[in-house]
Amino acid sequence: MSEEDSLIEIPRSEWTKLRALYAHKDTDPQGYPCINNFISWVEQEPSIQAKILSLNGNWQQDGTFLLTLDVDVGIKHLYFNTLSDNLDRVTRAIGCLKNIEKEYLFFGFCSRLRPVVEAISKKYYINELHIVDTVWYQVSKDVIDTFKIEAPTGITLSNLKVEDAETINEIWPHRTDKSVNFVRSLIKYNVNVGAYDENGKLVAWCLRLPIGSLGLLQVLDTHKRLGLGSLMVRSMAIKISALGDQVLAPVVTKNIASRSMFEKLGFRSIDTIYWAD
Repeated sequence: MSEEDSLIEIPRSEWTKLRALYAHKDTDPQGYPCINNFISWVEQEPSIQAKILSLNGNWQQDGTFLLTLDVDVGIKHLYFNTLSDNLDRVTRAIGCLKNIEKEYLFFGFCSRLRPVVEAISKKYYINELHIVDTVWYQVSKDVIDTFKIEAPTGITLSNLKVEDAETINEIWPHRTDKSVNFVRSLIKYNVNVGAYDENGKLVAWCLRLPIGSLGLLQVLDTHKRLGLGSLMVRSMAIKISALGDQVLAPVVTKNIASRSMFEKLGFRSIDTIYWAD
């Protein structure tokens, strides 16, 4: 980090210009889908604690930006990208953040940007970063147009309710003691789908992450082998495609069963996406 480097906030009125720079990056998790997501979020709720920062205010030259989201006290998600093949400026930008090791989660970055996180880890972290890799899947509109939505007897599909967040967070493998607020935001501001039984109990669900992809897909043990996982994916794919967006999904690389389901539906691997904290 240069002594002269500093982070300058990009006004929200300029976010659409940043998004336009990334229009061709519509399958990059921290490209167009991510910027577009937060434009939508702040339009719906201006008080959301999301900021887009640039290195020394020079974001228009190469699209270099950091996006921070305050999830709760002491917890922030960090999204970042650059259109440059040289990763120096985005690395320097992240180096300007305070309390990187203590407060930030690197949220869903592509393989091209992994060297940035590795460099930051070596320079600023006392303990080695924990990195989880996921397969980044994409499915074409032609395949989505063949999807049928037929719920099993006794199951009703509906939009999730904000009060479902506690149930979803409790079962989410990657939850923290403060992640329920993040789940609430996903329900409030993004498309989603839930499956409810005859008693109105939530038994399966799928949400949309800030990187534009499917996420938090889950089926209760009591309702597995009914095809609800596939049903949630197909339903969400139709909803997202109807918005004109790419349909994407990260699946933990070691989760062979889930990967097999996505691949049978016609999803294809296009990258590896990483999460680090």
